[in-house]
Amino acid sequence: MYQLFDYQQKLVDGARNALAEGHQGVLIVSPPGSGKSVVIAEIARLTTEKGGEVLFFVHRKELVNQIKDSFIKQGVNLNNCTIMTVGKVANRLNYLPKPNLIIVDESQHSRTKTYLKIFNYYSDVPRLGFTGSPWRLSGKGFKDIYSAMIEGPKVKWLIKNHKLAPFTMYGYRLGDDSKLKRGSGGDYTSKSLDDFGKTIIRGDIIKSWQKFANGRKTIVYCHSVQFAKEVAKAFREANISAYEADSKTPANERDRIMNDFREGKIKVLCNCDLISEGFNVPDCSCVVLLRPTESLVVYLQQSMRCMRYQPDKDAIIIDQVGNFTRFGLPNADRDWTLEDRAKHPQREGGSDGPAIKTCPECFGVILASCHECPLCGHSFEAEFRKLAQDRRAELEKINLNAKELRERKKKEQKLLLRDPSTFTSLKEFAIYGKATGHKPGWAWHRAKAKGLVK
Repeated sequence: MYQLFDYQQKLVDGARNALAEGHQGVLIVSPPGSGKSVVIAEIARLTTEKGGEVLFFVHRKELVNQIKDSFIKQGVNLNNCTIMTVGKVANRLNYLPKPNLIIVDESQHSRTKTYLKIFNYYSDVPRLGFTGSPWRLSGKGFKDIYSAMIEGPKVKWLIKNHKLAPFTMYGYRLGDDSKLKRGSGGDYTSKSLDDFGKTIIRGDIIKSWQKFANGRKTIVYCHSVQFAKEVAKAFREANISAYEADSKTPANERDRIMNDFREGKIKVLCNCDLISEGFNVPDCSCVVLLRPTESLVVYLQQSMRCMRYQPDKDAIIIDQVGNFTRFGLPNADRDWTLEDRAKHPQREGGSDGPAIKTCPECFGVILASCHECPLCGHSFEAEFRKLAQDRRAELEKINLNAKELRERKKKEQKLLLRDPSTFTSLKEFAIYGKATGHKPGWAWHRAKAKGLVK
């Protein structure tokens, strides 16, 4: 059996107390890699131990197999458990035994029709949802599904207390951001991602990996299967053992690739949306992000995949598509809520922590307040002096008459209707950033990434 850590036991107790208080739905939030499956297994054990029936479902088969293993290790009575993918449960509602408790993993998907169908069918059955990030691109909340939320520790606490590995992030953009277009769902369209991918020089991906993470067991996240295959090929051409695996890879071959990666026979594993949820390889110490996204959920799941704890392990995150500029560092404190949010992924899903910047010398992602890069020693004094001069220049322009103010307001309103990728000056980014609630450094970083700031 697992020996639960104190913070995991608090989640178990908090969930059970919330149900005892009469909440029909309780959402448990704990960061990726914090051991939610252990908490799920313990709650299932306590329920089945008293003869209760548990219904567990999740959206992917691989996650079903993993939770079965966790249940077995925790001594859960599987005779009192139904463990399936959400699709199978939805198609068997008339035949399944009625549960005393429903448990759902990766509950950020709870708003989809299949999940709601199950919840409505078992409307009188209490449910527990588990997620690392209760956040959806639509901005829609979860308060109609879960009436209480129990939060686990923050990422910073987990790192400090040796439950997640510390990390260093290196960030810059290899592709042309102007190619990216948002679809109706909020994230970038497949076509625009393909267009973006064509602007990335494959050799630059390999060079950066060799510079920052040479020899590390690495997962590379790509936007498409074809792109993942191309990246894997580029690694192999550089005499680095790399393979691609996806949902359409034959099961036997995919299992072999995964096992070879776990055993270290494969150094780099490239994939498209296959290894974001539940995949556990503790000695993987590097991830490479090659998929731009507007989804905070995707960003956290992928960037933190290398942060599973092992003694003396330091993780490396190489963000080559600038996702960190939208969401901050993985260890930024975030205020989760069950309420609806405004549909502004860059703003309401972003970091609640301090502003960040990229060192132009080593590409390390560091605090914006740093006058010297803690990774390579690069001095930012010249940049700070220029920023001070720019601010003084702005102060000199405040004596505008009423007509000038009206004209400026009209220009700002027109600017807000444009896509930031079309901006051609730091000033446009600054006006847009101030109007939309971004932090002061956001405009400088975006302009720098487009080559507008030297």
